[in-house]
Amino acid sequence: MNKVFNISELISTDIRSRANANIIRSLVDGIDEKVILDFDGVDFISRSFTDELYNVLEEHGNISFINASETVTAMLDAVEKGRKSTRNFSSDSEIKEFDDFASLSSFLATI
Repeated sequence: MNKVFNISELISTDIRSRANANIIRSLVDGIDEKVILDFDGVDFISRSFTDELYNVLEEHGNISFINASETVTAMLDAVEKGRKSTRNFSSDSEIKEFDDFASLSSFLATI
């Protein structure tokens, strides 16, 4: 039997905090059966919430989504794609060191 959790009733229709994924984490901890997160009525989820939600998914392989709006689906897809891609960090920046505030101030006046 599946456990279905309505996210709009459980959390909100506008989810902006990474901490909200912990609500879901606490619900699904210890559940072995399939968990379905019903996003019916959810208008927005932030990138930070979604990223943390994917951490919950990695911990629990028994979770799926239903009734996600186009906006919610777009964020889920964007975060999933970002997590799968290799991140390349390159920097052409130069590190400047200053002996005192006056030299820092002088430098900042030139930019």
